[in-house]
Amino acid sequence: MQQATNSFWKRYFILIIAVGLFLVISAALIGATLLESNDIARGTHARRLAGNERSATQVVLLELSQLDRDAKAGRPAQKSTLDNLKDRAELITDTIKVFREGGRLPGDTSSVPLQPGAGATGEMINVNSGVNAVWAPYAALISQVLKSGGADQAKLDRALSYGLQNNEKLFGLLNDRVNDSQEILEIANRRLRITQTVGAVMIALNFLFTALVAFRRLIAGDRAVTQSRKQTDDILATVKEGLFLVTSDFSIGSQMSNSLPQIMQRKVEPGMNLLEVMRTMVTPQTLEATRDYLGLLFGKRVKENLVASLNPLSEVPVSGGSDGRGQLQSRYLNFQFNRVQESEDTVYLLVTVSDASERVRLTNEISAAKTRTREEMEALLRVLSRESSEVRLFLHRVGVVLERVNDDLRQAAARRTGTDYSELVNAIFRDVHSLKSEAAALSLDMIEALAHNFEVDLINLRDRGAVEGSDMVKMTVHLDDMFECVATIRDFLDRMAGNRDVAAPQSLVSPSQRAVEGWNTLAERIAREQGKQVQLDLQLQAFDRLPGETLNALRTIGLQLLRNAVVHGIEPAAERQARAKPSVGTVSFRSEDVGSRQVELVVRDDGRGLDVARIRAALSASGRYGIDQLESLSDRDVIMKIFEPGVSTAEHSDRDAGHGIGMDLVMKQVRSLSGTIALSTKVGAYTEFRIRLPVTESKPVAAAGGAHAPALPAGPADFQLTF
Repeated sequence: MQQATNSFWKRYFILIIAVGLFLVISAALIGATLLESNDIARGTHARRLAGNERSATQVVLLELSQLDRDAKAGRPAQKSTLDNLKDRAELITDTIKVFREGGRLPGDTSSVPLQPGAGATGEMINVNSGVNAVWAPYAALISQVLKSGGADQAKLDRALSYGLQNNEKLFGLLNDRVNDSQEILEIANRRLRITQTVGAVMIALNFLFTALVAFRRLIAGDRAVTQSRKQTDDILATVKEGLFLVTSDFSIGSQMSNSLPQIMQRKVEPGMNLLEVMRTMVTPQTLEATRDYLGLLFGKRVKENLVASLNPLSEVPVSGGSDGRGQLQSRYLNFQFNRVQESEDTVYLLVTVSDASERVRLTNEISAAKTRTREEMEALLRVLSRESSEVRLFLHRVGVVLERVNDDLRQAAARRTGTDYSELVNAIFRDVHSLKSEAAALSLDMIEALAHNFEVDLINLRDRGAVEGSDMVKMTVHLDDMFECVATIRDFLDRMAGNRDVAAPQSLVSPSQRAVEGWNTLAERIAREQGKQVQLDLQLQAFDRLPGETLNALRTIGLQLLRNAVVHGIEPAAERQARAKPSVGTVSFRSEDVGSRQVELVVRDDGRGLDVARIRAALSASGRYGIDQLESLSDRDVIMKIFEPGVSTAEHSDRDAGHGIGMDLVMKQVRSLSGTIALSTKVGAYTEFRIRLPVTESKPVAAAGGAHAPALPAGPADFQLTF
């Protein structure tokens, strides 16, 4: 407040002095004018008295002469003559007294009485004395005439004689008095004119000075306003954020930054309603919340900082955005509102708009990177919980498979167009799907996730029909990701092994145990995600006597059948209970030597079985077969279709089902080893696969008796299929 007061005095000091000087000059001029006016009035009054006095002397002489003529003619003196003589004589006497002592004549009502000696010069005082000296004897003689009633000729002759003798002298003295009074009046008038002229000149100079100061300040003010306006325009032209003011009725102010329409990506003009501008950009709920929030900011009861967190336009997603090149792009705008107050009232809100798209994108990427890093760390920690040799063996298989796929892709990309690579896509799909299943069994989520992403692009290629070599190029990106992931895990294992002081203890697990490593965990995870309950019954002692190639094939086949059994076979607990089944489904795996150097894997689940009608519906929905083709297919042929790539009865696809590749992989594995598949199923009861593979090199059968699980016989209503 003190600073504002000092600034006011400093800014308007000159004008205040000028106004004060004007008032002083005016007051002095008025005072001087009043004084001079009084002198003029007194001078005028004195001149009038002197003039009357001078006239009175002549009237006195005339009346004396009239009395003389009347007396000589024997006529009585007229009363009017005597009265007039008396009045004139008293007037002269009183006038001499007033000039000497001041005051008014008897009966005089003028507002300005003569002051004793005021304004009188020495000459006028002498004149008044001379008049009095001449008039006093004259007045005495006249008094005697009046007492005699004008009848005494002697008295009349003395008075008339004295008057005639001194008339010229008396008239001259009175004439001097009149002239002196006139001169005093003229001097007063001249002094008044000089005073008024000087005052007028000073007022004029003061006015010119004041006008000059005001004009200079006006020019300086205009220059400051122009400069301030230019600076504001420069700021609004260069600032990257959108800036504008909004009133309490949400109208946009007259000034805004040039970048505002570009940031908003729509027409924004002064006077437009902010909420109407936002109507097509945000949801109705956000628009209504914005209306309420702005209402709060214009109120007095809430603190601006306290409600800032309620801002509904903070990094709000907006529709209709583009990247500046016409391509649609998700955009986020950030609106910041600050009060502009006068006293305690909020008159405007300063709105700052910025494009927060890049900041939101970076924030999301950082969050995703943190999540990915955490998942990778968790995945690496899970690797440590596994047998290192099993993980290394798997990584080796992954490397071999990826190298083969890489060679296939390189050759395909190098060939000319015109060749259909759909079968190559299916082959790569089977390899990737097999790796994905094994990674899931070993809880290597990093590799499983990459393989799943790989599968998604392979599905797109497979489902679109003909595939050219150039279409396969982008698949190398997935290969690079998987190679890098394998290298990371292998490097992690090497580092952990290098940091150990004591060699890790040798694993004592059997081949059969190693083959089913992670199956229970995988089954529980899939069942949990599917809302089911499942348990595994693993009796695979025959795996201990199998060579590595056969064992790996059976492990791959078992993983696919495990996924299919949990995803498609086992029902949810409620459905199982409705069918009078245990709420927990069972998937059993049994292996046995069946003679003739063959081994058999039996996989059986107590789920809903294969429904031919459901498979027909899935085939129809896939668009692969027409109605006539489906009607011509036998039930056996329909069930055979589950081994075709791209056929699935799943309602939707996820990382565990719906890709139509699992049974195709089983079929290819069995055929590659010259094996056979037997399938039996009963709707609502079970599904069983019998995989029989030749054993090129088998170990001696130990404790075969009683160790072999007997094959489960098919019931009379079961559907059986062997191929």
